[in-house]
Amino acid sequence: MSFRGKWSISIAIAIGLVTFVATAEAQQPFEITDFFFAKVTLLSDSKELTILSSEVWGITMSNNENKVFDNMTSYCVAVRKFVAGKQQKSTTYTKFMDGDGDYFIVETVGGEAAQGDWTFLQGTGKWTGIKGGGKAWFSARGKSQTPGTIQGRVRMTGNYELSK
Repeated sequence: MSFRGKWSISIAIAIGLVTFVATAEAQQPFEITDFFFAKVTLLSDSKELTILSSEVWGITMSNNENKVFDNMTSYCVAVRKFVAGKQQKSTTYTKFMDGDGDYFIVETVGGEAAQGDWTFLQGTGKWTGIKGGGKAWFSARGKSQTPGTIQGRVRMTGNYELSK
């Protein structure tokens, strides 16, 4: 094999390694606990059908070593439907904002279980172009002290990627 052929193979391998490392570094794990307080509004409240909306405020604790999502504030709006006491459908839109005021929006869609699949919809500032998704679920709910409110924790896991 000529010098030129060996050089071309070396360049191709180097480009492949750089591309692989860049792709591997782009996917980052996402795991947070969001501690929340929610005000609940009932549209329908019967044994057959319950529909409610909630306005939710929280603060996050990052469970990743890099703490990239630690101490973000969250604000959500959600709608849930229960038939015969079983959750049938839920949709939640959440805005997570960091200390600099940059934020990203997440959509979570759930079915019968008290969990859902989430997806990044948009980001601003350092979160511009964020992509990814994962799972979300209620990890704890405390006894409400005030009628029409809920307090608890939501866990979210998955992956995110930022455009370079």
